[in-house]
Parts: sequence; C-alpha cells; structure tokens
Amino acid sequence: MSQPGQPSKPGDRTPGTDPDAMSDHPAPPPWQALTPDLSVDRPPRLGARRIVLSVLSLLLVIALLAWALPWAAGTTWTQIIDSLRGLPLWAVPAMLLLGAGAIALEAWTVRTAVPGSRYGTALQGHAASSALALAVPGGGMLGMGLLGWVLRRTGLGLSVVIAGILTASLIETVVTTVLVPLVGGIAYVLAGMISVARIDLPAAALWAALAAVAGGVIALGLFVVLLRRPVLTDLLETAAAVTGMGGTDKDSPGGTASFVPFVLEQRDALVRLLRERPLSLVAPTAAARMLQWLALVLAIEAVGGSVPLLLTVAIFALGRVLSLVPLTPGGAGVSETVGAAALVALGLGSAAAATSMLLLALATLVVPLVAGGLAAVLSVSRGSATQAQSASSS
Repeated sequence: MSQPGQPSKPGDRTPGTDPDAMSDHPAPPPWQALTPDLSVDRPPRLGARRIVLSVLSLLLVIALLAWALPWAAGTTWTQIIDSLRGLPLWAVPAMLLLGAGAIALEAWTVRTAVPGSRYGTALQGHAASSALALAVPGGGMLGMGLLGWVLRRTGLGLSVVIAGILTASLIETVVTTVLVPLVGGIAYVLAGMISVARIDLPAAALWAALAAVAGGVIALGLFVVLLRRPVLTDLLETAAAVTGMGGTDKDSPGGTASFVPFVLEQRDALVRLLRERPLSLVAPTAAARMLQWLALVLAIEAVGGSVPLLLTVAIFALGRVLSLVPLTPGGAGVSETVGAAALVALGLGSAAAATSMLLLALATLVVPLVAGGLAAVLSVSRGSATQAQSASSS
C-alpha cells in the first residue's frame, strides 16, 4: 500500500475490491464479448417468455395444491379449511419466524463466501435471489446474477463476487443433494430398526427423488473433477483453440483471450475459501435446513399429530430432494403433496396431514417469496435511484 502523500502504484488495491469495481465506468468482465446478456453490473431482466413460463408455473402449483394435495391425502378442501381454523394461535407465527430464520442463516453462508461483504447486503441479495429462483422456472442463474449485482454495487471486486457466489452455490448443492438425503436415509433405516412405523410412498415419488439425488451427485462429482487445476486448464485451452478465442485482442478488458486466466482465478479463490472456511460455510446452511425440519415437526404438533422424530427427518429429506425435481420451481406443490401422503401413511388424519404440509409451505415457500420479492423491489429501486443521482451529478 502506498504511504500518505505518495501516489498509488498501479498494482495497489484494497482487499476485496478491484479498480474496475470502484470506477464509474467499470470494464466489462471477460465473458461479455461472448455472452453480452450475462452481467452482474445490472439487474437481470425478465423477458416475455420467462414471464409467461412463470405464470404457467404458478397455475401448475395452484392446480397441484387445489387438486393433487387433497387427493393424495384422501380429504377435501372443506375438511382442510376446518382443520386450518382449528390451528393454535402460535402455529402461523412459528412458521413465519422459522422461515425467516432459515433465510437469515443461508445469507450468513453468502456473507462468509464473499470476504469484505456486509451481512445486510448479503441478506438482501440472497433473499431476492432465492425469490427469483422460486418464482421463475430456470431462475437459478438469474437469481445468482441478481445476487452478484447487489454485492457488486457495494464496491466489491468482480472476482470476489463471482468466487463467493460459486462457493455459496456449491455449499447449497452439497447440503441439499448429499447431506440432507444422507441424514434422511440414515433416519429412515434407524426408524425401521426401532419402530414398527413405515412409510409406503408411491414408486413415482421415490424414483423422482432418486433421480434428483443421482443428478445432483453426478453434477457435484463433475464439478469436483473440474476443480483440479490441470483438468480445468486443459479444457479451457482446448475450448479457446476450438472457438478461436485466442485470436482476440489480449489488451481489451472484455476480450475473450482474458477469459482463461479469469476462470482460473475464480477456481483458485473458490478452492482457497473451501480450504480455509469449510465449517463456517457449511454450518449456517445446514442449520437453516434444521430450522425447516423443526417447522415440519411443529406443523405436525399444531394439528395434534404424533409422528416419530426419525421419520419426520426422513419425510423432510424426501421433500427437500423432491424440491430439486424441475416440474415446478423449488418443487412447490410436489413436496407438499408427497409429504401429505407420507404423513397419512404414518397414521395422521387426512385433513391434518394436508394442513401440516400447508403450514410447512409457509416457512419454505411463502416466506422466501414474500421476503425475497420485497428485497428485490428494494434493491432495484435503490439501484435506479443511485443511477439517477449519478447521472444528475455528472
């Protein structure tokens, strides 16, 4: 770092930032020449096609909850509404608090993965990102772009933001596709050894869950292989040779020739984070899943049901895995339907089972959508106000 009164050297930079992030006109990232629509320097825009898909997805979720949920549980909406009216006063507030707590814990993983970020910014960005992923089919990438934009506005360097988002996404994949199914499977086996209770689920639900886990594990395995620097370097250099990327002007900040070292830089930062902060990264997201499981336990308690704790773990794990099935964003409607059928198989009343899953949906679906929607509106409005202020001052 330069001393006071001395000019800064070209290579000097503040940790967690880069010169582009602090300028009024940041240089475009290396991939911009190839994919001009992919950017963390502006909020993602929803085209007409995505809006139509979102509406169709919402209609599908409504249809699943309106028809498939009572059918799977063997009840009617009249009985479900009567069961909802009989809920204790603490039921809904408890779901809202547990849902908010899960979002807050997940945001802590983002904060840990992005050195130099503030927790409030990470919380706002993560909530908005999660809502976009739940509301829009295939909105996961859009959500990451929105998170990157929120973080980037605070002056964080492009490399820091991208490496952090990749790290947080990897942690979520590990927890959802590996840890949760593993714990759920162990709980199911142990429950069968010490209890006579069993869950008889439709074969289609089990095969869908197995396919989701298998797909996640395969993707995670491929990602781990790609993290090996020699493998990643060879692939990038081969891609550059095939696509002619090497012929681009290397002095251009957005030129594709700088893409290879940029990707390797992100890989090194990601590996360094995983080595230095494994527990700090995994623990908050794992704790968030525990809060959601607790929401299921309290939902069953609220309707007067009694299910062995080990089997509640298995049911919760099945629901989280089914949320990966790309029928609806976040598995909305699918998880609730299968979960209600599982609770009925364990002896819970039909209306009580459906009510329990609707309560759980408050914590896992409604709270993320509402909180994230508010965060997204706040982020975009602040961004627009900042741009207008910068334009007027210039």
